[in-house]
Amino acid sequence: MALNFPKGVSVFHMRIYKVVEDPSSDPIISWGKDNNSFVIWNLEEFTRKNIVGNFNCSRFSEFRSELRYYGFKGIKKGSGELEYGNEDFVRGQPERLKTMMIKAWRKNKAKFKARKAAEEMQRLQI
Repeated sequence: MALNFPKGVSVFHMRIYKVVEDPSSDPIISWGKDNNSFVIWNLEEFTRKNIVGNFNCSRFSEFRSELRYYGFKGIKKGSGELEYGNEDFVRGQPERLKTMMIKAWRKNKAKFKARKAAEEMQRLQI
């Protein structure tokens, strides 16, 4: 099935969607049961097959940080399972990635502005 991503969706969002959507990767990473998350079933294989490298990350910790930056949240799972999701990361609905990306950008933009404002306040107090 060809995936149709909306114009302007980040490469990161498209790549993670494609990896999760690929049935050949299901023993390692697949959709969560509610179809708005993904589960990494085998972190060792995920790392060994350099799936992390597809996202310009050299370590899993970097990949996890990128997930948070791009709007994913960790979901509590059983031992050895890692699940990440977002209400706009939905199986069969890649068009919703644009909304997810915009929300993540707005959230990070606000953090950046808040950090700059705090730095400016600190500078003025000196």
